[in-house]
Formats: sequence, C-alpha cells, structure tokens
Amino acid sequence: MAAGEAPNGFFFMENTMLMLKTQGWMNLLRAGLVCGVASPLMASAALVVNPTNDVAQLTSALIAPGSGINLSGSSLVLGGATQQGTYSGFNLAPSSGSTPTLQMQDGVVLTSGGNASVPLSNTVNNYSTALVGGSGYAPLATLASNTTSDANVLRYNFTLAAGLNAVSMQFVFATDEFPTQSVTDIFGFFVDGVNYAKFPSGELISNTPGNPTNFILNPVGGGLYDIEWNGLTQVFTVTGLINSALSEHTLEIAIADTSDSIFDSAVYVSGLKGVTSTTGGGIGDPGTVPEPGSLALLGAAVLGLAASRQRRAK
Repeated sequence: MAAGEAPNGFFFMENTMLMLKTQGWMNLLRAGLVCGVASPLMASAALVVNPTNDVAQLTSALIAPGSGINLSGSSLVLGGATQQGTYSGFNLAPSSGSTPTLQMQDGVVLTSGGNASVPLSNTVNNYSTALVGGSGYAPLATLASNTTSDANVLRYNFTLAAGLNAVSMQFVFATDEFPTQSVTDIFGFFVDGVNYAKFPSGELISNTPGNPTNFILNPVGGGLYDIEWNGLTQVFTVTGLINSALSEHTLEIAIADTSDSIFDSAVYVSGLKGVTSTTGGGIGDPGTVPEPGSLALLGAAVLGLAASRQRRAK
C-alpha cells in the first residue's frame, strides 16, 4: 500500500454506505447484491403447515432468538391433536391490484377448527373442519360476551430480562366468517390476565361485521391470495405490558369459536419476544420487515460488495 493510501476496507465501507444512501434497498435487490439470502420473509415457497400438539415444537417456532423471555412453564391448555401447528413460507402475494403482500417470519398457527393446515386456494364460503368436543375458554367468552367453543390456547409462565416491561409478537388473523356471518370467532393476547389484542379502532380481533375495513377481502374464486380464508387482517404487531407487581408473569395466546362451532378461523403468530414499551401496549401499525431481516439484508449486501471488489482487484 502506497504512503497516504487508505486501506481497501475504508473505501469498501465508504462505498457501501454511499450505495445504501443513494440507491436504497430496492436497487440493491435489483443489482443482485442480496441474492441467495435465506430469509423467511424473502421466501417464494408456498405456505406449509405442520400440525402438531407438541408444546416444545410450538414454543421453539414461536419465540424469537435472543427474546429476553425466560420460560418457567409452557402448556397447550386447549387444542386437538391437529388443531394447531408450526408453519413456514407465509408470503401471501396478491394476484392483482394494490392489496398488500402479507409476509411473516416462520411461526405457529392456532385455529378454531380440526386441522391447522388449510387449502391453498379459496373455494368455499363456509370452510369448516370437524373438531369433536372442542371446549370453550372463559377469558375469550368474557371478551365476546358470548359462549365459546373449539378453543385453542397456548399458555406460558415467564420472567423478562432486566430492562424489559412487555412482550410482543406479530400476527395475522384469518377467518371464513368474514364478510357473511354475524357471529364471530375471536382472538386474544392475554398478558397477566389483560387482553391487548384489539384493532387500532379499539374493536376486538374478531369478524367485526360492522367494520369491514379491518379485513382484506379474499373472495371465493377471486384468487387474490392463495389461501382458503375469506378475510385476513394485515400483519399487525401486538404488545402486552407485564404487571410489575408480579414476580412471574403469564401469557395466553388464544382463539375460539363464539356462539357456534362452524366456519373456521386461524391466527398466525411469530417472533414472540420481550420489549420495552412506552405506549401502554396494544396493536401497532401494520408490520414491516422485522429488524433481523433487515440486518440479514445488510449483511448480504456487504458481503456481495466485498466479493465484487475482490474479484475486480484480481
């Protein structure tokens, strides 16, 4: 290296930052700098669900790496053998229009039906899978002011790492009750007994026939999304505050039928982690690419630029 010449690494980082500032992520993608990244949010494979009632498998799929959550207990309080499961490849791209693409990290699906794996096309308005003797869940019945059945509930006992005061995850609620049914299935996210799962408008996460703007319509035969559900929410982040007066905390993630036991619904959940909240908890804006995914893209871009410079130098 000649006197006064900066190391190659200096120019590499300087050029990398310049590209990030001037070209943006989409240009980096078009340039092929992030090809080959193995990220669940970039996957093009169809949704795959593996039904299971193994709590260890469900927990492993749900909780984010480095979550800050220390579990002291976990259980599937309610759920048939195939009522819930793990999923991968949740990347629902619309066939047309400006409807958003729904993308989530790999995670867990809970349902109000007998099988967590649903068809990857929408062919009926009344999709139901048999679940014999599905029990109700009192906290959801209280929320809905109605009887519940076919409940599916994951429960955790936990503490949080120092400095954290809440737990958070992403979810999509999907149902075949929207838009034609007046009864609703319902989803709850209970932290220390308090439900934080409500639409930004304040309504419970359910069919909400009086407010159809909470859902994206996926009509039968329309082929908008390659999945059975007639209605889906956007990708939301829900955050629940712990009760600081307690030494150990509880989380229940729950879904159930109300009033009847037909017309299935599901909630897809992922990335459960401890966070610091200053807003009081609840539903945030529709989710975007989580930070780990962004870091993976940045790392891939950096590696791509480094390899490119090395090739030119030879």
